[in-house]
Amino acid sequence: MQISIVADNRETRSEIPLMLAKRNVILEMAQLSAGDYIVNNEIVIERKTKEDFVQSIITGHLFSQCSKLRKSGLVPLIIVEGNPFKTNHSIKAEAIKGALLSVSLSWQIPVIKSVGKEDTVELILTAAYQAIHPTSFVKRKGRKPKMTSHLQHYLVQSLPMVGPALAYRLLDYFGSIEKIILAKADELQQVEGIGKRKAELLYNFFRESQV
Repeated sequence: MQISIVADNRETRSEIPLMLAKRNVILEMAQLSAGDYIVNNEIVIERKTKEDFVQSIITGHLFSQCSKLRKSGLVPLIIVEGNPFKTNHSIKAEAIKGALLSVSLSWQIPVIKSVGKEDTVELILTAAYQAIHPTSFVKRKGRKPKMTSHLQHYLVQSLPMVGPALAYRLLDYFGSIEKIILAKADELQQVEGIGKRKAELLYNFFRESQV
């Protein structure tokens, strides 16, 4: 089965559609309502340069785009070209971490880093290959493994106004990242080190990220 890709018209200037066309794929240009690429009518991909990604955090467009990706009914994926922590924008690293955390956990959309256009092309083609040949990749029976406590701690401490110590207390009190995200403001205040202001900030952060 040949790979089929629909690319948004605005992606023409990136030259990625041209690069894909040279890789023996069926390529179509169209105006997409969500994402920049639709692969085999199964995967929708939003491509952003590091500057675009950070700008979308500042303007708030990132989460509206996440909403469109989710509503598309396809498997969503975001590719970020370059290091979003090294841009010309004046934005704190904590804000970028928080956005990445929200996209990955609240919206459940994977964010993959690409080193450049060529790498992006390879990622798109790899995603297409997985869609066509899902059995060629190792699958294990049973429940998905739980996130390690180390990774859970790393993700929670990336939240606004949450450091390493408070991250441990949050996880100890709630038991999981999901329960932290779903907690009400008064429940968050039960954790030592979280006052009314911080609880409301975290509560609003999770809810606004999912609008």
